[in-house]
Amino acid sequence: PFSTKGMGGARGMDDDNDAVPWRLDARKSGGGLIMDVGCHVIDRIDYLFGPLKDVKGGAKRRCGSRLKLKVAEVEDYVSLSATIGSCEWSVIDSAGASVDCIWDFGYEDEDPTSPMDELIISGPNGSLKMAAMSPSLPIYVLDTNEAVIKTLTFEQPEHTAQRLVQLVTNEISGAKENTAPSRGENALRTSKVLDTVLAGYYDGRDDAFWERPDTWPGRH
Repeated sequence: PFSTKGMGGARGMDDDNDAVPWRLDARKSGGGLIMDVGCHVIDRIDYLFGPLKDVKGGAKRRCGSRLKLKVAEVEDYVSLSATIGSCEWSVIDSAGASVDCIWDFGYEDEDPTSPMDELIISGPNGSLKMAAMSPSLPIYVLDTNEAVIKTLTFEQPEHTAQRLVQLVTNEISGAKENTAPSRGENALRTSKVLDTVLAGYYDGRDDAFWERPDTWPGRH
C-alpha cells in the first residue's frame, strides 16, 4: 500500500495570493497534484513490479484550508486499487499482487496526524517501508512482525533526475551501453491509470475536459 498526506514536495503551493498555480490548473497540468507528483508513484510501481491491471478508484475535491486548494477547481484526494499484471521487465515478479494507494493533498495543518509519504512492499518473509515521493528518506527492512531489522540510507543527489537524464543523453549520443530504462510505453500506461481513476471527477477525459469545468461532477 501507499499513502501520502501533504503536498508531496510540490513548490509554489503556499504563496499568499489567490493565483492558481499551473500544477492545479487542469488546462495546463491535466488535473491536480496527482498529475505532477503523484504520477511518479504509479510509474515506480510499474517499473519495479509490473503494470497495473483492473484499476479502480476515484477522486474528490475536499478543498483544504490552503488558499491554493480553495481557489483551484481540481481534485485534491485520489484513491486507487489494482492488481499487478505479468510482464518481462519487473525487478520483482509480482503478478497477481494487490496495490492500494491514497493521495491526500488536502492534508490540513491542524490534522493531529503527521504528514505522510509511505510506500510499503509486503511479501511472505517481511516488508520494505520507504518514502515514494521523497528522494532522501531511508528504506526500512522489516520482519513478519513489522520489526525493523535493517535500515538502508543513501546520499540524496543534488539533482534528483540527473542520473536518468544522463542515461537518456548517453543513449541519444550513441553510447548504447548506457541504455535509458525509461521508455515511452511506461508513461502511456501511467497516463491510462490516471485517466481511469480521474474519469469520474471530470465526467470523462477523452475530450477537452479542461474547457468544460462546469460539467465536472467532482467540483460540486
